[in-house]
Amino acid sequence: MELPKTEQELNDLVEAKVNEATEKLVAKHNSDMANMRKKYDDDIRKEKEKAGLTAQEIAEQKIKEQQEADQKELNDLRAYKKSNEISSRLAKEGLPSYFKNDTRLLNASETELDKVVKDVKKEYESTLPKGATHSTVVQTAFGQTPKDGDKKAQVNEAVGDAIKKSLGL
Repeated sequence: MELPKTEQELNDLVEAKVNEATEKLVAKHNSDMANMRKKYDDDIRKEKEKAGLTAQEIAEQKIKEQQEADQKELNDLRAYKKSNEISSRLAKEGLPSYFKNDTRLLNASETELDKVVKDVKKEYESTLPKGATHSTVVQTAFGQTPKDGDKKAQVNEAVGDAIKKSLGL
């Protein structure tokens, strides 16, 4: 970008940038106001529709909304109960809790839940390692003699000999 050479060019450039920024702000403001007008127009339309309804229609609409809310709450409670049931059965079988998200368990009905839990347990146990997972050889220091290069062991041996001599053993 080339810098302006005269004060007039500088003023023109500043004015152009100010106009550009002003246009952007005006466009944003107009857009926000249009969204607000649309929202309020929708609200007014809904209220006019409600005003045109009879008392019977309003009561039916409220009953329908209540039934939908009750159905949603019932579904949520059923899902919560099933989740708790799955968690308790997994704990009883000694399985990790992350299996509660297994789709086989989530989709199983109450009658087949025990069978699915047993299938999951069988699969889980088949992935576990068999036998010892680490060496069963126990390292002991019994019967070892100190090495010539081990200074600490030599000092301890010398102190032990000195104590035996002083006690007369």
